[in-house]
This record gives sequence, C-alpha cells and structure tokens, in this order.
Amino acid sequence: MNEIQDHLIVTKGPRLGEKIQLSKLPFIIGRDESADVPISLQDISRKHLRVSKGDSGYIIEDLKSSNGTYVNQVPIDKPYQIRDGDVIALGQEFEMRVVIPVVEKGDATLFNAPPKTAEKTADNATAFMPSRVAADKTMAFTEMPPVPAIPPSLIVNESGKEPKVYTLTMDRLRIGRLGDNDIVLDNRFVSRYHAELEKRGLEYYLIPAQNVSNPLLLDGRPVMEPTRLQHGAKIRFGGFTAGEMVALDYLSPDSELSSQQKIKFTEKRLMTIGRNPSNAIVLPSPTVSQFHAEIEKVGQRYRVRDLRSSNGTFINGKSVTGENWVQIGDAIQIGPYRFVVDENEFSQSDQSQGGVSVDIIGVNKWVSKSLNIIQNISLAFQPKEFIVVVGQSGGGKSTLVDAIAGYRPATHGQIIVNKTIDVYKEFDSIRSTIGYVPQKDIIHMELTVFQALDYAAQLRMPADTTVAERKKRVEEVMKDLDLAHRKDTQISRLSGGQQKRVSIGVELLTKPGFFFLDEPTSGLDPGMETELMRLMRRLADQGRTIVMVTHATKNVMLADKVVFLARGGFLTWFGPPEEALAYFDKYRTERDRRANAMEFDHIYTLLDDAELGSGAEWAERFRNDPAYNKYISEPLQSGSRAQKTETPQAAPKSLTKRNQISALRQFLILSSRNLKIMTRDWFTMALLLVTAPLMASLDFTLASGVGRNPFGFDTGNFSDVVSSLIILTNTTMLVGGLSFMRELVKERDIYKRERMVNLKLLPYIMSKIWIALLLAIYQTICYTAIRYIAFDMPGGFEELALFFVTVYLLITAGMMLGLFASALAPNANAAPLLLIMFIIPQMVLSGAMMPFPAPTRAPASSSWAFQAIIGISGTGSDVDGDACWNLSEEERDDLTLEEKNAQCDCMGENALREDHCSFPGLGDYYDEAIDQADPIEPKEPGPQPTEPVLPEEPAEPEDPNNLLALQIYLNDLNAYTDEVSELQDKYKDAVDAWQEEQESYKDEIVVYQEELTELEVKRAIAIGAAEASIERYKEDFGWTFMDKDNREKYLGTIFSTWAAQVLIISIIFLGTIFMQKRRDVG
Repeated sequence: MNEIQDHLIVTKGPRLGEKIQLSKLPFIIGRDESADVPISLQDISRKHLRVSKGDSGYIIEDLKSSNGTYVNQVPIDKPYQIRDGDVIALGQEFEMRVVIPVVEKGDATLFNAPPKTAEKTADNATAFMPSRVAADKTMAFTEMPPVPAIPPSLIVNESGKEPKVYTLTMDRLRIGRLGDNDIVLDNRFVSRYHAELEKRGLEYYLIPAQNVSNPLLLDGRPVMEPTRLQHGAKIRFGGFTAGEMVALDYLSPDSELSSQQKIKFTEKRLMTIGRNPSNAIVLPSPTVSQFHAEIEKVGQRYRVRDLRSSNGTFINGKSVTGENWVQIGDAIQIGPYRFVVDENEFSQSDQSQGGVSVDIIGVNKWVSKSLNIIQNISLAFQPKEFIVVVGQSGGGKSTLVDAIAGYRPATHGQIIVNKTIDVYKEFDSIRSTIGYVPQKDIIHMELTVFQALDYAAQLRMPADTTVAERKKRVEEVMKDLDLAHRKDTQISRLSGGQQKRVSIGVELLTKPGFFFLDEPTSGLDPGMETELMRLMRRLADQGRTIVMVTHATKNVMLADKVVFLARGGFLTWFGPPEEALAYFDKYRTERDRRANAMEFDHIYTLLDDAELGSGAEWAERFRNDPAYNKYISEPLQSGSRAQKTETPQAAPKSLTKRNQISALRQFLILSSRNLKIMTRDWFTMALLLVTAPLMASLDFTLASGVGRNPFGFDTGNFSDVVSSLIILTNTTMLVGGLSFMRELVKERDIYKRERMVNLKLLPYIMSKIWIALLLAIYQTICYTAIRYIAFDMPGGFEELALFFVTVYLLITAGMMLGLFASALAPNANAAPLLLIMFIIPQMVLSGAMMPFPAPTRAPASSSWAFQAIIGISGTGSDVDGDACWNLSEEERDDLTLEEKNAQCDCMGENALREDHCSFPGLGDYYDEAIDQADPIEPKEPGPQPTEPVLPEEPAEPEDPNNLLALQIYLNDLNAYTDEVSELQDKYKDAVDAWQEEQESYKDEIVVYQEELTELEVKRAIAIGAAEASIERYKEDFGWTFMDKDNREKYLGTIFSTWAAQVLIISIIFLGTIFMQKRRDVG
C-alpha cells in the first residue's frame, strides 16, 4: 500500500476529476461545510461517510446517511474495507473510484503453466475476491499467487487484416499511428499518439492521450482517466465506423484464473450467499436476492437451501425446493454465478463476466413430419461477439434465434452456454441472464423513459431490491444508452431509434450476458439504423454476446460475425462479414465484379439465382469451405461440453412458484403501472370518464318522449318500460365492453416478453380487472343517478340499492366481455369487431326485444339484469301475486265478473283499480262506468184490478100492488142502481189507471235496460282491455314479474339473478385467462 499515491478520484458529481488523497486519515465526507471533504449536493447527508485506516487497508463507514453508501452498486451498513478499483457511490449523484496502485519495476515472467495455488484462510486474514465480502471465519479461499504465471497480451484486430498479438512485458507502452509507437495502428481514426499502457503492480492501466481527435473506448465507454484493464477488455479507437474499426482485446490469463475462486469451509459449517454485504459470499448481480441461498457442510456432505429467492437456486439446472444434498461434480447456479462442487471445496465463476460463449450443435426444427425449417445448423458464438443474422425471406432467421435463446426450442440439437450449461435442460437456471428484444417495442408509450425502466426493474429485479439500488441501476442503463437527458420525456415523444433503445434498456436492467434482438432496425430510417447498430457494437464490447436478426445490411460490417441463411433454413455462411463478401464474390461473374464492388445486397441475388444452386447446395459448399472448420468445427471441438442430447425438452415453463416475485407484489407493481399509464393518457382517460354520463344522458331524451313515469298506473306504459330498459342494458354493456376491449391486445408484445421472464398470469389479469371494477362503480353511479333524475323511479332506498348492484354487475359483465375480446383478438383492429360479435347476441338474447325460452336467454347477462330491474321496479308485482293469473286460460275464462271482482286483484274491475293492481298503463283503460252505480230498475205495476162484487139486487115486492112495498122496492132499486153504477165507474177508473201504469212501465224498463247495457258494455270494454294488456305482457315478460309482497321469494329471485350474472362474469373471466394463456411463448 502506497499512502502517497493512494487516493479517491471523483467520477461523478461536483468536483469531477478531483483526487482526494488518502494520506491524512481519518476524514469525513458530507454536505456540511464543516466536513473534511464538503460536497455541495442535496443527495448527500451532512455527515455522510467516514474514511479511516485499518490494520490491512482503508475502511469506509456509512454514518447513517439518508440515501445510503454503495460499493460496486451494493449498499453497505457496516465498516467496509475498500480495494483498488472499487466504485463508491454516495446516494445517486456522487461517485468516487478507489485508486491504490502498487508500482513494481521489471518485466513479468512468463511461465508455461500456473504454479500450484496457495490457500489463504479467514483465520489469519480478511480475504477479498471479486463479488465477495468475507464473513467471520466461515470459509477459506484459494487464490492465485501474487506473481503472474502468464504475461498479458493484446490482440489487435483491424478490418481486412490478420490479427496481431503483442505480449506485454514492458512497464510502459505507447499506442498510436506513427512508427515510433510501441504498438503501431496504421489507421486514419487513430491519432499519432493515442494512448498508453502503464504497468502498475501486476496489472496494466489504459491512459488516454491529451487532445486526441477521435475517441478512445474501453468496453464501449469513453476513457477519460487511467483505467485498469481486466481480462477480456475491449479497446477501440475512433468509434464504430463500419469497416474501419480498430479493436484491441486485452487478455490476462492470470487474472482469468484468479477470478475462479476456491471456497473451503473452516471453523463454521454454514455460509450464506446473496447480494447483501453481510453474506459470506456476496454476488453483486441484479438477479441475485439480498439473502439468496445458504450452503451447509454436514460431515463430509453439503446441503443447499434456497432462501425464498426471487430468481431461484438451481442444482444441475433443476430448481431447489426445500433442502437438497449435492454430490461431487454437481453445479449450483445462482444468477450468473456457477459453483462446482469438488471433494473438499467449491469453485466459483461468473458466467457472464467477459461475455458468454454459445455452442449451437446440429439444430433442426421440424414443424411437421415432412417439413424442416432449420437444416442441421451448427454455430459457435464467442464471448463479446456481435452476431448479425441475415438471409432470405423464409430462411428461418427468427426461428433460429428463438431456438438458440431457448424460448421456442428446436426439435433436434442442443445449445450449450459457456461449454457447460445445456440451455434446453437448464433454461430456468440461466433465464435471468438472457435478454430478448422482440421486433415490436416492449414498452408503454404513455410512460416516461425512467418510469418504463423503473417498472420493468420492479418486475424483474428481486423483491428485496431497495429503491436506491433500483434507481441506481435504471440510471446506469439510461446512461449506457444515452437516454439520461431524456429520462422524464414521454416515450411516445421520442424518435424511433430512442424508443428502440428504451426497449433494449428494459433488457439491460438485469445485466444479461446473452442478448437477442429480432429486427430492431425495422421501421427506422438509415441514420437511426446506423446509430442502433453502433449501440449494439458498444454493448457487445461491454461484455455481452449479442445476436441480432435484421434485414438491413448497410451496417453489417460493425458485427464480429454474420450468419447468412438461405430460404428453407440452410446455413450458407458464418464468419466475419468482410470474409463473407470475399467468399460470395467467388460466385459472381467477371462482369459483375467489374461493374461494382461486392456488397451484402449482392449475396441475396446470388442465392436467388437457381443456376448457382439451391439452398441445400449452398449449405454444402459452405460446409466444405475452410471457413466452416475455422469458425464452427474447431471452436465446437475445443473445451468441455455438457452431455449431448438428441431431442430438446419441451418449451421452457415458468419458474417454480416459490422462486418468483410474489403474485401480490406483481399485482401491486402492475396496478401502479396501469394507473400511471391511464393518468398520463389524458385523452383516453377523459373519454373513459365522459362516455358513461353521455350515454346515460340518453335517458333525458327518452323521458321527454315517453314521460318521466313509464311505470305509472295512469301515465305509464309497459312498452315504454321495456324500451327504456333495452337502452339501459344495451348501453351499459356496450360502454363497459368498449372501455376495456383493447386493454390486453394493445400490450400483447410487452406481455409476451414479461411472461418469458417471470410474469404470473393471474396478477397481470387482476391488475386490469380491479381497475375495471373501480371504473364500473363510477359508470354505475352515472347511470343510476341520471336514471333516477330522468325518470320517476318507483320504490325507495332499498330499490335504489338493488338497482345499483344490478347495473354494476351488468357493466362488469360488459367489461369482462371487452377483456375477453381483447385476449382473443389477434390484433387491436380486430378487438372492436369481436366485441360487437359478443355484445349483439347479448342484446338480442336479453328477452327484452323478443321472447326466448329460458335456456336460450340464460347465457345473456343482460337477460338476468332485465329481469332483476323489472322485479325491483315492482312492475308486474300485483300480477305475479294474483292467484287468478296463475290459473290456466280455460279456468280464467270460466270465471264470472262477480268471481273476478271477489277473488282476483288484477282481473275484473280490480284490474282497473290502482290500489289492487298497479301495472303500467292500465289507468288508460279506466272508464267511469267501473265505479258508477247501476241504474235503478223501474218498479213493475201491480196486477190488473179485479171486477167489483155487485150488491145483491133488491127483491121485488110480493105484492106488486102494494104501493108502499112497491115504493120501498123502487127506492131500494134506485139505491142499488146507483151503487152498482158507482162500483162499475170505480172499477173502470181503476182499470184505466192500471193500463196507464203498464204503458209507463214499459217505457221505463226500456230506458233502464238501455242504461244498464251501456254501463255493462263500458265496463266490459275497460276490463277486457286491461286484462288483455296484462295477458299480452305476461305472456312475453311474465318471467320478469316478481311479487314484492312475498319478500322471501322476491329477494331470493333478485339474488339468483345476481348469482347468474356473477357466474357468467366468472366464466368470461376464466375464458379470458385461457385465451391470454395461449398467447404465452412456448
């Protein structure tokens, strides 16, 4: 340790480039002016970090700061010993790099083989290794000795030239264009004196020259200060101009060997593995949980236990559930890290460090017994290579890439990563290290750049990732993609190339070592296409193996290798692009060569020329070419490889449930994202909020035509009731369906990619549904309020509540139909048509337009809602409660008016009395005759007067000559005659009077009969019309009538209609899940 030279250099934030010497210790860094090193930045606490000297190095300690301290992106919560090259971040806006050089003179010594390794235990020293913090005496680490066995070297690659290898033994080397440089690069993009290599201790540092005109890049990033070189580092001069790039590969076999650590147990038998610094083995990867797994030594055996990590722990490619015992030779995979079990130790390696190698061996893709679309293709991708896949239409480019990525496995062959991992057998174990960007963007255009990446990070990174860690990683990705200045810009406002970069950024969040892109340049203008290709080149230089499918060939020269496929899935070339041009140029005519120089576009012309052979013949030619042996056969034969398998396994399945981010967490993240999208799309949001009240306002127009009380006895009409409910049920379902008919299909590509990673189906669907349910409440409030304002709805609060629930269920059913149509639709344009196909049958089968049998209308949610609303309104309640209407038609016809009046509430005269039968519109049939008294029947005259009884005639005198007796007789006779005459006159008068009464009676009875008949006819007409109206509507809509006086039956029927709607909604929900599940890859 050299205290004079040791320092911290500020690499981000205020005081950029300033060196903070480590000569005067301890000191405090903070925002307060009294701090030893004041940093004017709100993100930093007043007293943020203490730097002090320990027994074996420098110690930093976070002073309970607000925004935390990070070492190499990992938060620290206790004293931590720093080492050379560590990056210390205070919050998110300030970073420093540790520089602790150990300068030694003399050349490195070259050895034929590395000497035997020595052990360093935790008992006598704190051992540091890449991605590790030592725990208290838990294990021993076997490291390489301090003296290098093999000197590092530089491999110089210039377009069109053979590679040159320089062995590095000098303490200082100069690189430039002039001949007096130690390494001469004769290229116009290289300055006269461009850079230097300086040996510091056992390692080399790259030092940029001052005032050079062209950039110096290390692993795709500009070099602004002396930077330590690591094994596999890629140095570029002059940027990424196709065909003129100068690249140097730094190889340090000694550091490569030292990165493969040997782990031994000493005193303690248990050690934990994870991202948190307190673990025995620290793995600083975004795909590793804070406390990921633990390994326990039991006797001479080892037991592995996953600690409910987000991305799982795998033994030989199989996910760990519970406790698992490992055997010698077993491989434990945690994120990109692989541990191999030996007899007395574990060896650890980072599978993604320095890129990923991929061996593709004998891949075929049979889609039927007679059709193979990938023809026995073998390839070898080296770490940090940028591979471009091009070829004819129908050549199987995307199919090949999907097979290599493992998302749609080949039917035959195998894919081996880093010579050890069989992708088809161990896909879950490396899933998190694979990045895949489909042709269509996998981002929501409504979000800002930061929001899109942040939500993706929440879904992909372990659940225990802190907000600060996640934010830091998002900002790193934006910086890598040159999007930091557009972080708060809505993605829809970005250019096409920038939008594609955001999609790429989503995949970079978890630092994948293996990266696939399917037609990312599609739809981009030439300038954006070039920028994107240069970005891919830079990302590959940073340590990723990138495979990209494209039709564009303008910038293919930026790639390391190109795969060219002929129609039918035949491999016609694999190798450097410049060699591809030379290879195919042999098959052109002399005239074509003279006419123009060979370009990639000409390869398509050659392959289309039938005279030059079929795709199979082109494949055979290439197989016999030396390039095939150089770039495929020899690389495939080198190194160890996983055991061969003839037939791949089925398509990859989701990760074990216990290893994924919890369903609840995914639901909350997706819900937050959905709300953010809705609130940022103001037009759509406003449309969602305005549609329901606008459509519901049709009730005002309807009420102006049919009146405010269509349910009324006097002013109502059952037909108007039906019409208003047809409009209500149809518009509510339609509005509900239209609100969500594109919700799933609009983000189909995003969904597919997220499902490839770790997205659960149910949280995804539920994150849509709860918003739909919430919106349904709002729409129900609109429809209910406007309905009650526009119409004089019967009933009180109970009816209002029942009406609200019924309409809510109906709207929910409509929304579920919209989601189902969205899940079923192949594209966004088809969703409205599918919704119409579902909604129209709902309208027709509701039973409101025309009668249908119960089984026919049962599947329609609208029919159950229609029935419930009729019942809630009380329309038909008295009819349903009238026993007379439950009689057969013949029995009803046999009833007399008197029986109807006495026994029936809605028959006879009672049908026209509201207090007996409240049915819409029956009052129209009412006639005053119903309540008018019958006319009084005239009294019939008595019998004809009887003839009077005449007095007995006086007897004649016995002696007619007896004058006295004769005088008496004559007097008696006169009296008799007078009496008889008087009697006869009275009788005649009585008969005359009786005859007059008879004549008067006849007249009166005629009038009486006429009045009574008229009254009875009016009554019969009114009663008949009312009964006919009831009968007509009961025949068509009697299934909706409910007797509200029978509370148990009434409420039971209402609840049964709700249950039916819930059942229909549930069936549609399950159908939505099924259809959405079919969209999954594989």
